Amino acid sequence: MEFNCSVVNETDLYLFEQVVYTPVFAVGLPLNISALCFFFRLRHWTSTHVYMFNLMLADFLLILFLPFRIFDAFFPKCPSEFCTFLTCVHYSNMYVSIFTITAISGHRFIAIKFPLLNKALMARKKTIAKIVCVLIWMTVMSICTFFLDNLRKDKLYSCYVRKVKLQLSFLLVLEIVGFLLPIAIITICSTQAISTILKSTEAEDRLQRFEKKDVTERKRIVAIITANMIVFIVCFTPIHIGYLVRYLSPIKLGKANFRSDFYEVSAWIATTNCCLDSVGYYLLLKNVFRAKS
Repeated sequence: MEFNCSVVNETDLYLFEQVVYTPVFAVGLPLNISALCFFFRLRHWTSTHVYMFNLMLADFLLILFLPFRIFDAFFPKCPSEFCTFLTCVHYSNMYVSIFTITAISGHRFIAIKFPLLNKALMARKKTIAKIVCVLIWMTVMSICTFFLDNLRKDKLYSCYVRKVKLQLSFLLVLEIVGFLLPIAIITICSTQAISTILKSTEAEDRLQRFEKKDVTERKRIVAIITANMIVFIVCFTPIHIGYLVRYLSPIKLGKANFRSDFYEVSAWIATTNCCLDSVGYYLLLKNVFRAKS
């Protein structure tokens, strides 16, 4: 592997990566290790735990390979097969996270909107969750394998700087399958779940059948669903806009330009999701261990 590749001089880009990715790694690694330890302490796993563990696994793998991106910012590497592997890891873990968050939203929507169906599936929910998680990994790996030519070293200036645009077919898969469908599902499921909770709260409040504790718990659930939806939109919308900007704009290397600047900032925002997800792990596991105490 060759270092200090002189094919392209993106000083501002590398300086940005040196500054922003190091704290993400420094914060994300201990958070995800802590979450991993808590998961292994669980004795009884539910379907929600399975989905959250799958999400944490994707985040943890992204964090583990983040030092290579930081190292590349300090010592840019000329393209190699290892760069292709790193790019595959980046795409795989990000879209496993996206699809898992989508599955969690659907799972939560069914539990809130259709309680009878949820009760009927109770005995098989954990098995279904495991199957869904396996299918998510298989789907993402299949997409990466099918479009592997887009990630070859001859398409790169360095490990994380492209010199050739993504194929239109690959771009459409990333945009439609990897973002537009998930964000539509998440938005619909989240808003419907919130609406159902608020309506049931209002109806039972009229009948004065609510304890203050129940109202607080329902408000907490609404807040969590809302926060999860907002975090998804904030983290993953910019990167998919960045894909379009990068595809529609001419590639200009060696000087600062809106195309590269916007994409790099949006890629970093997407990476911070691996830290923000830890808040969800904390809220989930806190209730588990509180119930045991």
